[in-house]
Amino acid sequence: MKKYDVLIVGASTTGCWFAEKMAAQGFEVLVIEKQLPEKVSREYDIFHMSENEMNQFGLPVPDESSSLREFSFCGSPMGSPYGNHKKKAGTAKIIGLHKHDYIMFMAENAKAKGAEIIYGAQFTDLLFDEKGGVAGIKYITEDGEKEAYAKIVADCSGIPSVARRKLPDASVVENFALEPVDILYVILYYFELQDKSINSRDIDCFYMQYKSWCAPAGKDYDGLFGIGGCFSYKYAEEVYNTQFMKNITFPEHTVKKVEKGMTPYHRSVYSFVEDGFIVMGDAAFLTKPTCGEGCTSSLVQGEIAVDVISKLLNNGEKLTRKNMWSINKRYMDAQGKDFDSMRPLLMGLIKMNFDEAEYLFANDVIFSDKILGGMDDGLNLSTADVLDIVKGILSGVVKKKIRPSSVAALLKGLKQSDAVAKLYENYPESISGYYDWKEKADALWSEIGTLASTCDPVIMNKLGISE
Repeated sequence: MKKYDVLIVGASTTGCWFAEKMAAQGFEVLVIEKQLPEKVSREYDIFHMSENEMNQFGLPVPDESSSLREFSFCGSPMGSPYGNHKKKAGTAKIIGLHKHDYIMFMAENAKAKGAEIIYGAQFTDLLFDEKGGVAGIKYITEDGEKEAYAKIVADCSGIPSVARRKLPDASVVENFALEPVDILYVILYYFELQDKSINSRDIDCFYMQYKSWCAPAGKDYDGLFGIGGCFSYKYAEEVYNTQFMKNITFPEHTVKKVEKGMTPYHRSVYSFVEDGFIVMGDAAFLTKPTCGEGCTSSLVQGEIAVDVISKLLNNGEKLTRKNMWSINKRYMDAQGKDFDSMRPLLMGLIKMNFDEAEYLFANDVIFSDKILGGMDDGLNLSTADVLDIVKGILSGVVKKKIRPSSVAALLKGLKQSDAVAKLYENYPESISGYYDWKEKADALWSEIGTLASTCDPVIMNKLGISE
């Protein structure tokens, strides 16, 4: 039986990208994908990636005449809860692409480099060697159950994490499933404005308190409005109908199309590697905490993985967790520390009520052009920025514009963000220090909780939701 160098479960963005990069170096690569080609990544039509990140990770940027590309635009501001203030929140050039078409384009590029892709192949289980390391997979096609073996199996299956969840409990790669509290259920409303004199670009905006945004959608629509919520799509719909449309003066419009999908909102798994195994992309929860985007943010880890794994293969070394451990450490230093330390602060901000957040926008506290303008590279706060935030918030308390309980939540978020950053800075160089580190991390994240803690109790009660 043929043994591959790399076996990838999932042929979406991360899977196709990883397949191309490894096959381009001459490695034998097999990708299995449960969907048939015509059904791959059909949950959304349009998805957005920044041009800089596409160039950084070697993702071809289609020219304006390409059918893969629908539009481009530069940055959208962040809006206050009542829409009275908008602040600069990044200037990156964003490319709007047709998701299915672009991913199939990526798949063809991977095949052109030598990767083999089997569609309509449903992963069922991992195969292990005599020492307990991952040796391959079982999968089902219309021709029945099959087995495939490889030096490493990569789980790029997204939120279901079908391969990662088959690892034994003793594995250093966590095998838990995401719960509804750790998922953003995202709804996209493609709309047409009734007043054609309105420039649709003038209403592009990101609204943190609603976990929502308005952005271009291509020539067939004036724009799309996206909103995400924990627990269910119904929760997101309630926020859209009872809060956003009530509080924001949004132009009269007609919804022409609705799409639904999910993105993980959870700290990354602590370890990506096990003997003969790696988890990548959404299956490892590598999404941006500010917006939930995961396509290009996943490839920070992907580049590190390509570097480490290809060197090991070329040197004839085994792909053990010991030999691949540097993937964990390098990722935490490159991005993991920044992404995961951002989550507690963002949760503290979202817990503020709309009146308080509006006050902060009006007074350039946290929600300022200076701080938000750097969001393209992450929400990086200097000591001086933190002191200014504290002073501004205390001033709001004195003026009775901010509740003491909100101050406590925000300061707790700042403290927890700092604690996460320091812990991740000390991510173990080898597996020998992992278990002590994990114990500390578990205790810290248990204290931090989930994004679902920021959800509106009135809406939760209406929908019969309990945490």
